[in-house]
Amino acid sequence: MLQSHNPIALQSQKWIIQALLNLMEKKEYDKITVTEICRIADLDRRTFYRNFNSKNDVLEEYIRLLGEEYLKMYADLDKRDKFNSTKLFFEFWSQHLDFIRNIKKCGLSDFVFQKFEKFVKKHAELLIADDILNMPIEYVFAYRIGGFWNIMLTWAANETVLSPEEMAVIVSQI
Repeated sequence: MLQSHNPIALQSQKWIIQALLNLMEKKEYDKITVTEICRIADLDRRTFYRNFNSKNDVLEEYIRLLGEEYLKMYADLDKRDKFNSTKLFFEFWSQHLDFIRNIKKCGLSDFVFQKFEKFVKKHAELLIADDILNMPIEYVFAYRIGGFWNIMLTWAANETVLSPEEMAVIVSQI
């Protein structure tokens, strides 16, 4: 993504992101074109390419924004124990269930997981606690990142979504 602090550019970026998300609800990601994104966003292709290099770039920016939003919620968490951190994880994703379902439907789970994994590794405090100090960190990361990701996908796929608190109880006992 091309960085800008111009309010008009930032608004265009929001419209482009929202247009892509709307299209992902209706059709396969591979079949979505930049032209369609621009039509839905009511912007021209030049505006798109002034802000993004590709539709993958748009998706990556949305994922980055989700990461920022999550970090803010985590920073505001009063008690950062396993239960409350896990509950926060599911509270956050409960606000983005449609996105989770759409990435799975569009075959983007691996693409988004790679971004999720990179984000979590950059913010180790999200998954690393004192209880694993003597363990090889790369295996702890692999287990926890993969576990949380797959549990989240399974949770989002269910018709009756358990509450974040119910999920925290389940995950805390695993």
